Amino acid sequence: MGISDKSRKILWVQGGGMCAICKVQVVTPGTDSDDPSIFGEEAHIVARSSGGPRAGGLPEDKLNHHSNLILLCSKDHKRVDDQPNHYTVERLRAIKSEHEVWVRSITSAHINRPRLVPDPLHPQPKVLKLILNGNTLWNMIKESVAHEYAMPGDLSEDDEELVVDFLDLVKDLMDISQDLVSVRENRDAEKMIFAHMNRLIERDLIVGAYVRHLLYQDGHESGPMPWPMLRVEVQRAKDAELTDEKGTRHPGKA
Repeated sequence: MGISDKSRKILWVQGGGMCAICKVQVVTPGTDSDDPSIFGEEAHIVARSSGGPRAGGLPEDKLNHHSNLILLCSKDHKRVDDQPNHYTVERLRAIKSEHEVWVRSITSAHINRPRLVPDPLHPQPKVLKLILNGNTLWNMIKESVAHEYAMPGDLSEDDEELVVDFLDLVKDLMDISQDLVSVRENRDAEKMIFAHMNRLIERDLIVGAYVRHLLYQDGHESGPMPWPMLRVEVQRAKDAELTDEKGTRHPGKA
């Protein structure tokens, strides 16, 4: 009786598709005309045949069990069989066990790595919203927990300084937004935003923004956490294109 499909699948999954000794992925990429090449081999720890290396000491019904198999590349498989005095049953079992622990650790690290993903409950914006007053951007700032920005790369020194001051204001207001609770405090924040925007408009620069609804995932049982991300862009008015919310440009509109 040969190796069952179940034992084979368990071996390859627990081994991460890598040789337990050299850690090489035992599948090569395919080409335009050929499938990937597999050079991984399911080596027996206790030999299957009575005359094989490391033979004996295991019931016949356990010889092809995944617990008696170790995933190796063809090179290391030959080395293991050629050097049975060094690669004993005990040593191969230890190599297999340590390798599978290592595979679990890197797999877990990948799954639990903090990451941001789109929130499926909220449509993702396709275009920036033209900001015409401080209230609109202030409400976006209060809604968000992080921000990103963009600005033209070839501004004059004075214009660049003006844009950087505005973007720094957005960041500073985001840092304190949850602490501003009174109507007056909120209104003052809106006025500061609008004052900076007017300076930009005088230089033929406009502001666009949107909030992307993301989820912060770190693998904890508490589940993903909402992570609204504000994107603010300052653009030259002559370079901007007016569209609808779907990004469709309408004839006759700048």
